[in-house]
Amino acid sequence: MKRIRRIAASPVVIFAAAVTTRLAVTTYTFRNYYGPEVLFMQNESSHIASSLVAGLGFSSPYANVPIAPTAQQPPLYPLVLAGIFGLFGTCTRESAWAAVSLNIVAASLTAALLYRVGKTYFSETVGLVSAWIAVLPWMFSDLSLSVSLSASFLAGLGFVVLLLFLPWSTKNNRGWLALGVYAGLLVLLQTTLLSIFAAWGVWLVFCKTRSRRMLWALAGLVFALLPWTVRNYVELGRFIPIRDNLGLELWLGNRPGMQGTVDYSGDFPDHDPSTYARLGELRFMDAKLEDAKAFIVRHPVAFAERCLQRAVQFWYFPYSRWWILLSVLSWVGAILACFRKVMGAVLAIPLLVFPPVYYLTHLFPIYRYPIDPLIMLLAAYAAVELAVLLSGKEYAATHTPTGNGLL
Repeated sequence: MKRIRRIAASPVVIFAAAVTTRLAVTTYTFRNYYGPEVLFMQNESSHIASSLVAGLGFSSPYANVPIAPTAQQPPLYPLVLAGIFGLFGTCTRESAWAAVSLNIVAASLTAALLYRVGKTYFSETVGLVSAWIAVLPWMFSDLSLSVSLSASFLAGLGFVVLLLFLPWSTKNNRGWLALGVYAGLLVLLQTTLLSIFAAWGVWLVFCKTRSRRMLWALAGLVFALLPWTVRNYVELGRFIPIRDNLGLELWLGNRPGMQGTVDYSGDFPDHDPSTYARLGELRFMDAKLEDAKAFIVRHPVAFAERCLQRAVQFWYFPYSRWWILLSVLSWVGAILACFRKVMGAVLAIPLLVFPPVYYLTHLFPIYRYPIDPLIMLLAAYAAVELAVLLSGKEYAATHTPTGNGLL
């Protein structure tokens, strides 16, 4: 049994198993549903990457629109994709496989690192359980793979790395500064992570004695975001710290005559770029924001109902009874962590503050992926605690992590 446990705890074994499951699902999807080249259709990042490779700059996030600077996407993933296009060709089958392979590697590294994160914050058993939960290809379904050219998989890996080094990186001012810079880079990869970092900052300021060190982290965050913000001001003539598409995202989930909780019909630029082309990006986004706000004011009940539906959907995507169980267990684990763990709030806060933007706008299964590793970790913690309770053994699934620099 010890030998089996030792093998199961090997990062190499966990990584290899995660790669195998994801590669199998990807291959099956491409053979039975659609080819990899379909992934570049109606994909903003690939359009921007194509413009970059063509020497047209960071522009044109939609097909058949004038070449003009854009802030529709944060910059890092289109730059990564442009590198792939430079090596394998623009929007080719080989580039699609390369992009998906990058996501497979990122997701598999996440599973391997999750073992170490679980061991750091809780126990080896929790780390082992969470890692093998992550080995399962939850998000590599045909539904989510169709938009797999996304920063979400890399952002999930980046967030796990942050959690892994968080207790040690905040021991001194230099560590706080580095943490802020790293957080800023993650925001330039996945904007929604900013809500987590902001909430952590507020929590530290009001609940902890070393809140002055947050100034170093804030300085690092600003330092990371500043070049992109300056670029946006120079190119677009407006203060845009990260991206400018909130109005469009809000409109997709809140407007008259729409169907369901998100509706891509009408003049959504991927389907009908004429309005976007006529108004230009900023005026188009402003118009969509005003339309969505007007709908919300006139139909507050319909807006509230859709928000509630999206909130429920966020926690049961990708439509699996096992995922529903995992979501419930993650909340149980978050509550237990808050009561029992020194850094419990650090782990629980993301579950509260990351999803609301998708409740208000719209969502897709892959949007949740940046915090999926944390969901799996907290679910594993709750499951181990429950198993210990039912067994009647005197065993604690938790321990106080070492090197806790947040306190």
